[in-house]
Amino acid sequence: MKVSSSFYKGIQYVPVSSLPKEQRERLLLTIDTELFIKILVDGKLTGNCLQFKDYESWFENVYRPMSSLTDMPKKRLSADTALVDLAAEPS
Repeated sequence: MKVSSSFYKGIQYVPVSSLPKEQRERLLLTIDTELFIKILVDGKLTGNCLQFKDYESWFENVYRPMSSLTDMPKKRLSADTALVDLAAEPS
């Protein structure tokens, strides 16, 4: 599930710490670290944030496709089964 963003002075961002554990772990393994930003909110520096557009792009193009692959049923076929299936197809 995509998280909601925070706003500060027109900047839409997501703190990495606010992501669910699975997303946070995958994001840290797959995203370009140059995309991380720091935001000074009311005198407090908040690091390890992403602009929401970067998070959203990562979510749609990296996280969601990876989740789809891991959600697929794991069906193992032997080489013989695959050959039988091919031979059974009509010409």
